[in-house]
This record gives sequence, C-alpha cells and structure tokens, in this order.
Amino acid sequence: MSEFKHFSLVAGGDTMEGHAVPDGRVGPSVMSLKVWASSVEEAVEVIISIGNEVGFKIEQNVEVFRSKATQMARDETFAYDVRVVPCEDGELALAVAEEAERIRNA
Repeated sequence: MSEFKHFSLVAGGDTMEGHAVPDGRVGPSVMSLKVWASSVEEAVEVIISIGNEVGFKIEQNVEVFRSKATQMARDETFAYDVRVVPCEDGELALAVAEEAERIRNA
C-alpha cells in the first residue's frame, strides 16, 4: 500500500478564454477534485496543475480537507472527480462553500 493520503480540494477562480472545460463558460467558477497525494502541498500542486491544463485560474485560497476515497490509491499521485462549475458574479464565496459542503457529504 502506498504512503498516500486522500484529500478533497475546492478552489474559487475564473474559467479563462480558450478553456478546455466541458460545458464550461468563461467567468467565475469553482473547481473541485479528489486526490491521492503524499502531502497537502502536493495535493495543492495537483489542483493548480489541472487548473492550468483546463484553463481555470485560481483566485482564492484552496480549501483542502481529508476525505473518504471512492477510488483506491495507486502507485503514484492521481486526481479524480474533477469538476468545474460556473457561478454568478459576486457569488463565488457562496459557491465555494456549497461545493465544499457537497464534497464533505458525498
């Protein structure tokens, strides 16, 4: 078994022009994912990397918490259940809180 820990992460930010988010739209959005990683720092690096790949720019602190896994650990760090959900201007903090609650209760 690996030395990885399971984390869930949520971040508020913006989906940028030219993004690769399926059914996404440019503007304020919330990104969340689950990850097996060796540390909190590595988990944050994963969400930043995936955000960069899909065109999501993190604008707020990343919320990280330990969570139950729905996929087994592997021999290397990996993320799954990646979501980018658009929200309305001025509603980003609320949308982040709602997504964090959704993940905690999943």
